[in-house]
Amino acid sequence: MADKSYTRNYNMSDADLCMFTSNLISDMTRDHVELAVFGVTTPNITNLQALGNAFEVFPSDEMLQGDIMIATATKNEKATAVKDTIRALALRVELKWGISSGQYTRLGISDLSRLSDEMLLFTSRRVHTVMTGYLTDLTSGGLTSGMLDDFEDLNEEFELAKNDQHDKINLRDNKTVERVSNGNELYALVSKYCNIGKQVWLNVDPAKYNDYVIYGSTSVGLSKPQNLTANWTLPDTVVHLNWEAVTGALNYEIFSSAVNFGLPAGTYTSLGEFPSPPQGVSFVADKRNYYKIKAKNGSVASDYSDEAWTEVVISV
Repeated sequence: MADKSYTRNYNMSDADLCMFTSNLISDMTRDHVELAVFGVTTPNITNLQALGNAFEVFPSDEMLQGDIMIATATKNEKATAVKDTIRALALRVELKWGISSGQYTRLGISDLSRLSDEMLLFTSRRVHTVMTGYLTDLTSGGLTSGMLDDFEDLNEEFELAKNDQHDKINLRDNKTVERVSNGNELYALVSKYCNIGKQVWLNVDPAKYNDYVIYGSTSVGLSKPQNLTANWTLPDTVVHLNWEAVTGALNYEIFSSAVNFGLPAGTYTSLGEFPSPPQGVSFVADKRNYYKIKAKNGSVASDYSDEAWTEVVISV
C-alpha cells in the first residue's frame, strides 16, 4: 500500500506554492484588522511566514537526485576499478597455472561482468584472500604485497561508495515524504486563510477577494467530490449535507431531486453554489430527496459526486 504521506493535496508546483504563500502573507498583513474578526492574529501570520520560508529552502528533489547521480558515478568508477584489478590479478594466475586450473577456479570470477554490487564486493574480497595465499608463488609474475594492500584499500573504497549511494537514495525517499508532508501542512494553512479572506471580502471588495483565490490550483482540473452525505431528522427544517473538500475548489454547486419514497432520482435542479457545506439546504416534504454536487473553480468543474439521499417524512 502506498504511503499516504506521498499524496500531495495541492495542484501547483512547490515554487508556485511558495510564491503564493509569500503574496498571501502580504495580503494578510494588509488585512489583519478584518481577519482578526475570525481569530487570525499577527502570530498566525508570523507562523505562516516561518512555514513558508522553511518550505522554500527545503532541499529540492532535483538537488537530492543530483547527489544520487554523483554518488552513483563514484560507485561505478570504483566498481570498474575493482573489476579491472581482479582481471589483472587473475591474469597472473592464468599465466602461472592456466585458466582451467584449480587455482584459477578458486577465484570464482566466471560471471564477473554480471555481478551485482553486493556480489562484486563479496567476490573481490574472496579474490584478495585467495591471491594473498598465492603471493609467494606469483612473486616471479610481478605480484607484490603492495598490490594486495592497494587492492584491499580499493575494496574498502568501493564499499564506502556503494553505501554512500544507498544512503543518498534513502535520504531522497525520506525527504520526498517530508517535503510532501510539509507542503500539505503549508497548503492547509494557506487554504484556511484564503477561505477566511474570501469570506471577509465577499460582496465587499472584488479585488481583495481575488487576492485570496488560489489561481494555480485549477491547472490540472478538479477531482470528483467524495463521501457526500445527506441527513434529516424531525424537526429539522433543512437537510444537512457534508463532503470532503476538493483541492483547488472555490465553490461547490449543489443539485437536488425529490421523488416518491423508494424511487431512483429524477431530474436534478441546482440549489446554487457554496464555498463549503452550508448550514442546510432545502427539501421537499414527504419525499425521498436526492443530492449530488460538483466542485468548481471559475469555469473549471469536476464530475458529479455520487448521489446521497434522505427521506423527509412530515405527515403522520
